[in-house]
Amino acid sequence: KRVHSQRSTAADQTPTWLQPEFQAGEESSDSDGEQEETLHKLIRKVSTSGQMRAKKSVKEGILLKQTSSFQRWKRRYFKLRGRTLYYAKDCKSLIFDEVDLSDASVAETSTKNINNSFTLITPFRKLMLCAESRKEMEDWIGALRSVQKWETYEASQFNMEHFSGMHNWYACSHARPTFCNVCREALPGVTSHGLSCEVCKFKAHKRCAVRSTNNCKWTTLASVGNDIMEDEEGVPMPHQWLEGNLPVSAKCVVCDKNCGSVRRLQDWRCLWCKDIVHNSCKEQMGKVCPLGQYRVSIIPPTALNSIDSDGFWKATSASCSSPLLVLVNSKSGDNQGVKFLRKFRQLLNPAQVFDLMNGGPELGLRLFQKFVTFRILVCGGDGSVGWVLSELDKLNLHKQCQLGVLPLGTGNDLARVLGWGGLCDDDAQLLQILEKLERATTKMLDRTQTFRLQEEKKLEREEGKKSGLKVRKCVMNNYFGIGLDAKISLEFNNKRDEHPKKCSSRTKNMMWYGVLGTKELVQKTYKNLEQRVQLECDGVPMPLPSLQGLAVLNIPSYAGGINFWGGTKEDNNFGAPSFDDKKLEVVAVFGSMQMAMSRVINLQHHRIAQCRQVKITILGEEGVPVQVDGEAWIQPPGIVQIVHKNRAQMLTRDRVTFNKKNHVLHTFLFAIYSIKNYTVGFILQYEYVSHSACAYTLFP
Repeated sequence: KRVHSQRSTAADQTPTWLQPEFQAGEESSDSDGEQEETLHKLIRKVSTSGQMRAKKSVKEGILLKQTSSFQRWKRRYFKLRGRTLYYAKDCKSLIFDEVDLSDASVAETSTKNINNSFTLITPFRKLMLCAESRKEMEDWIGALRSVQKWETYEASQFNMEHFSGMHNWYACSHARPTFCNVCREALPGVTSHGLSCEVCKFKAHKRCAVRSTNNCKWTTLASVGNDIMEDEEGVPMPHQWLEGNLPVSAKCVVCDKNCGSVRRLQDWRCLWCKDIVHNSCKEQMGKVCPLGQYRVSIIPPTALNSIDSDGFWKATSASCSSPLLVLVNSKSGDNQGVKFLRKFRQLLNPAQVFDLMNGGPELGLRLFQKFVTFRILVCGGDGSVGWVLSELDKLNLHKQCQLGVLPLGTGNDLARVLGWGGLCDDDAQLLQILEKLERATTKMLDRTQTFRLQEEKKLEREEGKKSGLKVRKCVMNNYFGIGLDAKISLEFNNKRDEHPKKCSSRTKNMMWYGVLGTKELVQKTYKNLEQRVQLECDGVPMPLPSLQGLAVLNIPSYAGGINFWGGTKEDNNFGAPSFDDKKLEVVAVFGSMQMAMSRVINLQHHRIAQCRQVKITILGEEGVPVQVDGEAWIQPPGIVQIVHKNRAQMLTRDRVTFNKKNHVLHTFLFAIYSIKNYTVGFILQYEYVSHSACAYTLFP
């Protein structure tokens, strides 16, 4: 025992490139139980060697990888392909673990007794790696950093991954008997040795995954293959059957008797209409698939012939009169957007669901550009919605599409006024959301153009260039702020960039907004801002009271649900605020306490004007913080003009839900900081558990 212990210790603490491993071999890199440090609990993604061959190879070779168990090191073969890093026990392995590098950072590290080590950090995991030589380490670091500069995937690369029919594997365990769809034998239930496709739920052993055919959920007519049917009306949609592994409560749609088995792979489920049928009853089913309850939102693969030379879909079906394009920000909602991305691909055609973090909105919009009309569902925060709307501007698609919002961000002000609520964090609600989306009405959203004009630098004039103005443009969908609220937004953005883990959830984000707002109670950085700015509304100079900021509102929701205008009805002086009246509401910001109290009390004494155009002149030599829809910067002295740009068609619910509890909680958050000094105060964190209940935690 003593000799074996010494041998193990030497192997664990002194890794060398010729040292053998004293562990039994495994099928994939992590199947023996080793676990990397994870920043969030996330399903472990894996790929087969065949799937990786479709991607551009950047670099590959052997590295040592540190495990979490006693800081042991193991040799692993790494392949950097596209923006994904793969690793396995050796280069001939059939299954590789994968690490998404879309938002990764890499740096050299100093590790005791280990030379040439470096760390790779993503939002979900942290890997400690070690190279054979310093040159090899520098080559790997350079290669990993180079892929960060790739802003988008090549269209051909994306099409290969998105429409190839390949399964999207992840390692999983099973609580009930489950069987491999390849060899038909049982899968281990406790350890994560089985693989499941996140789209079609095809099950396989790791050893069998490489032998599985590319028969994931169909995307185009070409992927339907031998199942294509023809009739007098064209090409109808056939059922796509997957055998076995049915829910416990499954019943046959033909005979209404129980389906499935815990002893073998038995009976069938359609991936599209979700119908379940016995082996013996299958022939009695109709050949044409009705696509299920939400067929209006589904684009049948038989309707998508191909992508033409311009990169657009060729659609040949009357059922595609108004298809749904789903754009998901996978990093929104405390990185819970991944769940929604997976669920939408299960419910709809995977070809109509895109990840905004994987190429942006352009590819999805271009593919749908030839449809006469189509609908868009943006799953993310206000920033994601603004991103998609800006892309619609570039492609000139506003007249043919209507846009709905599934709120996953922090503020979600636009989703609130459109009637979709302040937060959706349960992917089990997606069926109801699709139903509401199909019954939604269309309203026009006013969008404004913000012009930032500043004088050219004195140095440029000295060099002989003509004196004049530099003009920069941006689009405002929600609101514009200058002074206090913009400073808080700017400091929060800086904090998030410096310490992303401290701003990784809605609760933490609101906490930091509370901290920064409380600091301003003491500092009052922009006290007497009225002496540094001038305001004109529709060309009329407006006298300003003593204030710390100005807010220009395009929608009646501000900073996570505040009705900062102080009401929704017209009175003797002003009309009712609306996002489709081509008017802007201008209000004064007196301080953090006023912003907090506005969440529950309709304050109105701070109203300044209701107008169509706003002009703000920044005086003096120093810049002032400004923000547009939460994106903040320091604006140099000059002129800011806000004028109407265009209108976008938005999908709205008739009844706007207004949660008073939400406003009370926000008030508590600000009030606690307002009463206590921000250095010794308390932090109230809150989190929704359901629509009717909240959980509170008070931390000193």
